[in-house]
Amino acid sequence: MKRRNVSMRMLALGLVTVITMSCKEAKKEAVQEDNAVSVEANTSTQETTAAGTIIDSYLELKDALVADSQENAAKAGETMLKKISEFDMASVEASKQSELKEIIATAKDKATQITTGDIAKQREYFEGLSSAIVDFVAIAGTSKTLYQQFCPMYNNNKGGMWVSAKEAVKNPYFGSGMLNCGFVQKEIN
Repeated sequence: MKRRNVSMRMLALGLVTVITMSCKEAKKEAVQEDNAVSVEANTSTQETTAAGTIIDSYLELKDALVADSQENAAKAGETMLKKISEFDMASVEASKQSELKEIIATAKDKATQITTGDIAKQREYFEGLSSAIVDFVAIAGTSKTLYQQFCPMYNNNKGGMWVSAKEAVKNPYFGSGMLNCGFVQKEIN
């Protein structure tokens, strides 16, 4: 009887080990596959408008955070700063320019902070940048379909929102730690 219990325990331990290793490998493969697809998708759907280039640089930044890359997030933040600085306010209705200036100032501030922070700080600043991007799109518009997504577990369960060009959730706040945590709140464009 003792041998049988020991055998069952060993079998259970072995099974748990195999499952754990399989999950870790599957997670790594999914992240690598998603990163390759993200780069492909972003380059094939990039916009040429000034507003579109800002959105594309934001999506590049989001993808860097999804991939847990502090360095690429900082580079994408720099690109975003450049694209925001190039934005021509004349392309926006005069009555909305004042509001848009405030939104752009917030986006510049958050993008600047992202260029110098560690990845935890980058993710913190990304939250404010994401709100600015939603407001920016509401005024400047876009020709692409975007998805406002939300993770209820971010920021001590207060949650965090971001924008994605894909409906499939890839969480920039947790990256590979909780890659698919979240849901689509709404479609925006």
